[in-house]
Amino acid sequence: MNNLKAQEHLKKSYTRVLIPDEESGTFTAQVVEFPGCIAQGATPAEAYERLEIAAESWIEAALEMQQEIPPPATDVQFSGRFALRLPRSLHRQAVHLAEFEGISLNQFIVSTLAEKVGAVSLYHGLTQQLQASIAKNAATTATPPVSQRPPSPTLPFDPRGSIQGPIPINNARTQPLGRRPRSYYPKDN
Repeated sequence: MNNLKAQEHLKKSYTRVLIPDEESGTFTAQVVEFPGCIAQGATPAEAYERLEIAAESWIEAALEMQQEIPPPATDVQFSGRFALRLPRSLHRQAVHLAEFEGISLNQFIVSTLAEKVGAVSLYHGLTQQLQASIAKNAATTATPPVSQRPPSPTLPFDPRGSIQGPIPINNARTQPLGRRPRSYYPKDN
């Protein structure tokens, strides 16, 4: 009985995500709405096949424990409206900026949110591209062993902080800054 219910639930449009693992060459698949419902496979098809089995088992276990099965995320409808509470000072600043731009407060808030969402999306996209590029470069350029590296130039000092050799002293100034020798000051008559 639970098996039929599980199959009926899986016909709904649940969000299935496939994540390739570049290190191992495998694929991980998951149903976003079912916490912990994850499967792996050597190919995308194998990962999805195993995911369907795991999702069916997940639903059966939830039904046996008399838990509610979450609805698909795509079933959630958004009205495009929400209540917003903000400090009066921020409200005042937003109104002034909207008036300055010659738009309504609503248009100002929508454009500001759109800018933020776009910036975050761009940031995540660039971060993923950068990480992929770094991984690709790291794989192609390996650091040579120490025995094959060219000798480093000789430095007049130890980079860890200690000085090698004699310390040059400027005889013209042996007093700490801010202090003058007594002979510098004129004598009172």
